[in-house]
Amino acid sequence: MHFTKPELKTAKIKNYIYKNNHHYVELDPNPFYEDNAGGQIGDRGNIGEARVLYVSDLIEVDRAIPTDSEVEIMIDEERRFEIARQHTAQHIISAAIEKMYGAKTVGFHMGEEDTTVDLDKPFDIEKVEAFSNEIVLSNLNVEEIIVSPDEASKYDLRKDLSEKALKSGSIRLIKIGAFDLNACGGFHVSSTGEIGLIKITHSERVKGGFVRIWFVAGKRALKDYDLKSKMVYESARIFDASWVDLKMRIQKCMDELKEKNSSLKKSSETIAKYMAKDLKPFDILELDESIASFLTRIRQDIPYIIKISNTNNIVVSFPGYDKGKIVDLAKSLNIKGGGNGPIYRFSAENPNRFIDELKRL
Repeated sequence: MHFTKPELKTAKIKNYIYKNNHHYVELDPNPFYEDNAGGQIGDRGNIGEARVLYVSDLIEVDRAIPTDSEVEIMIDEERRFEIARQHTAQHIISAAIEKMYGAKTVGFHMGEEDTTVDLDKPFDIEKVEAFSNEIVLSNLNVEEIIVSPDEASKYDLRKDLSEKALKSGSIRLIKIGAFDLNACGGFHVSSTGEIGLIKITHSERVKGGFVRIWFVAGKRALKDYDLKSKMVYESARIFDASWVDLKMRIQKCMDELKEKNSSLKKSSETIAKYMAKDLKPFDILELDESIASFLTRIRQDIPYIIKISNTNNIVVSFPGYDKGKIVDLAKSLNIKGGGNGPIYRFSAENPNRFIDELKRL
């Protein structure tokens, strides 16, 4: 794995700060890679007995550490290697999309669960994913090249150097075989085969007309596959089908459900029509939501109240009554809801009390 910071066994606690119930330390020297540097997440590990929570100029830890003390440093190398997989995978994906579709990477952010890349043009995700994994399986050598800003100008880089990079003393280039060459200061694997697998999990259009993709690589990709595989097999078991037939079985269930809902809707409407004929002023009914919905559309000429079965919801038909009085009554009883009349909807923990007060209006 390529990384520029020296590996240290010990460091000195130069400063300790306790602020807003958080512990922060300043190390001399600091071997921990910062969060958000180069778009990637930072190192974790231990400083003495303290666990590292977040790395910036100050390092957040989970407990106090005495100033001027010499402490042992332990960096989580497994996490660092997994970050290297994600970061090198991002280089491959960005290069693949640019080579195939001419789309430029305009943003990149690595999270604890997945990584996003923003691009300025649309592209075929399946083809990009297949091409990217071909690069992984080709096991190309990943080299670290340190050059001066003047020397860097001689290289054909995928992305132009920033003003900050040009003003620096040296520039670190990451070269992936003959496939890609780009400046970068983050973690990277030594060969593409170490990535294992790249999986693009999701995409959507975002502000500015850009396309954002989410991807996982390495163990993250394996975890994603394992989780989705379990979900598929569990769903297949619920539907009493093989995973191959799962989609067909779900579609069949959806079609049957749609047909039953249509039949239920017709039945609810028929029941509501019959009930509407016998409805009397100030009747109190208990109905399910479907029948209540049809009934309130059919009869809005007399006052009546419906309690929705198995809920605290009530529907009130009060034509000719002052809307303000009804709403104010509800507020005085801390009951949520309202309406423009003559139909009102409320949610009340004690519907009977509200109903008694409504009858007194």
